[in-house]
Amino acid sequence: MGLPICISRRVPASVIVSVLVFALILSSGCSSPPADTGEKPQPPGILVQYQRTGGIAGFNDQMVVFENGQVVYSRNTGSGTVTLPDDSLGELGNILESADFPSLAPAYPAENPGADYFSYVIIYKGMTVTTETGGIPPELVPVIGRLDSLLAERS
Repeated sequence: MGLPICISRRVPASVIVSVLVFALILSSGCSSPPADTGEKPQPPGILVQYQRTGGIAGFNDQMVVFENGQVVYSRNTGSGTVTLPDDSLGELGNILESADFPSLAPAYPAENPGADYFSYVIIYKGMTVTTETGGIPPELVPVIGRLDSLLAERS
């Protein structure tokens, strides 16, 4: 008895490519996107917004600290984001609470004009307080000091 005879037949490359493309098309529908539950994650709330402008160097610093510790800042030297450690975030929250924003006036201008004063805008719990060098009330001194130090860490 003899061995079976194999008939060799060449398959054109275009047929192989067509079969592969067809297989890929069929398999691409096998995965589906995750189900949309309709619930979108809520963005973190804003703890404090801070702006410092002026000074002899012409500062234009802005910073937003979110309740989750995320910080977004923009300075003349650059911008970026960082996350505050829990202890720093807690310290900042305590300083802001100690300032007793509801008792503060909306504006504290400098008693005397100055060419290279800093102007500050602080928004906390929906209250906006503006002040400038020479007019900062004692309640805001620790707040501005802490916010300035956060900015200084980013330069």
